[in-house]
Amino acid sequence: MKNILQRWILYLLSVVAIFTSTAAGAFQPRGQWLLEKLPAYPGGVYTETLYNTGTGLDQELPTKSKPEPRPTYSYMQLVRQTNLADFYRYCAKLDRLGWRQTFFNRIEKNVYAAYESGQKRVYFYYNGGSGVARVIDDCCNSASLDAFSADETEDDFAPAVYQFSYPYKDSLHSDPALFHGNGMLYVIRLSDGSLIVIDGGSLYQTSLANIDEFRAFLYRITDQKPGSRLRVALWYGTHLHGDHNAFFQKFMRLYHEEVTVERFAFNYQANEVLHTNAYVKRLRNHIAKFYPDAAYVKVRPGYRFQLRDADCQVLYCHEDFVDPADASWTADNANDASAVLRVTIRDKRFLLLGDAGLIAEDVLLKNFTKQTLCADVLQAAHHLYNDLHRLYPVVAPSYVFCPQSGRRAAEQPLDAYLTLRQLVPADRFCFADENIVYGFLPDHDIMTMEMIPVNCTAYDGSPLTEHGEQEPPENEDEPLS
Repeated sequence: MKNILQRWILYLLSVVAIFTSTAAGAFQPRGQWLLEKLPAYPGGVYTETLYNTGTGLDQELPTKSKPEPRPTYSYMQLVRQTNLADFYRYCAKLDRLGWRQTFFNRIEKNVYAAYESGQKRVYFYYNGGSGVARVIDDCCNSASLDAFSADETEDDFAPAVYQFSYPYKDSLHSDPALFHGNGMLYVIRLSDGSLIVIDGGSLYQTSLANIDEFRAFLYRITDQKPGSRLRVALWYGTHLHGDHNAFFQKFMRLYHEEVTVERFAFNYQANEVLHTNAYVKRLRNHIAKFYPDAAYVKVRPGYRFQLRDADCQVLYCHEDFVDPADASWTADNANDASAVLRVTIRDKRFLLLGDAGLIAEDVLLKNFTKQTLCADVLQAAHHLYNDLHRLYPVVAPSYVFCPQSGRRAAEQPLDAYLTLRQLVPADRFCFADENIVYGFLPDHDIMTMEMIPVNCTAYDGSPLTEHGEQEPPENEDEPLS
């Protein structure tokens, strides 16, 4: 019923937009439309080039030494000097041409939509603050956007959000062959016992003991016997750095026969935009090998999906920072390409920033107000390296998840820690190095903190791959020694 009502509202807005823009003498678009598979966007000024948003599960372009199938790249054309009427005219145009709407969302002054026709898919959105529309040939997904959600719920478990704990480098753990200063891993338990896993740890956090401890932890929180089948409803990757996926890669390789992963969601940049690494290639190989039937969506800004108790809202991806004048990406790191995710469970909000930096902070503050950005629990960005001193007061969290050593944060000290300490009492910081998994069980009125002991160890030198190859921690971006 909700979807039918939403569709009628969109239809009426589209009709009003057509007549309003016609009466106002809306000018025709300027420039050349370059997305040949998609109908042209009506109005505004087109960029002269396209931005390559990357592939999904496909590997990058083949090399001469090892030919591979050609990947499916997803391109975006930007339109400046446009308006909301043009956006709704595009919706109406797609409707007239027989395209099916699969998604619609509005967040403050920003509007997002997706349509499909046969094998063709388009995702487009309009930022009201800048007057810019972004139109994406959304060809990477294995699942339709409206089929990615699963909103049926069961009440066998209280939903909870957990921050997994493993060793980090600090003054007491300084051996660079055994410890690393990055890595983060979050788990959301849904009320039917299925799980959402977000990111994973660094190479130096993937000792076999730690992998086994994570396995035991998942069995514990789902009240299952070891060896029974665990259900991961979704693995969500914030960005492509190895310290955010190496741990889960190794876990998949070792325990894929005990773990079902139903969905994958990430939005990694193209190699031509920002050099990727071997971790990304191996992640895609693992998905193809161990979970070939899993659904995949390349998440975009504004995309919203429901997984049982969890209302998941993507607030920012790398497409948001692409220059509307020339379709270029001018940042020099993948941290600001983190796909920022806000998860709402029983009216309690969790804001997961990944490694977002000053660029992402600037875009988030331009696009949204406190109404959208406020959260009960905040994941401190980039292991407390990035001091998002303008964003954090707007978020105004009650608790902070810190994927970092508490000792390191206090001893250096990290500027972001000092900023957050002005907002949040010390006893409401949850550090990930204390051999305690901090969990929050949200309710409509309260949140209950749960603490689960784990026993994780220094790195044991065990290989990431089944063939024993060992790689350095590429692009893990640890700026401080």
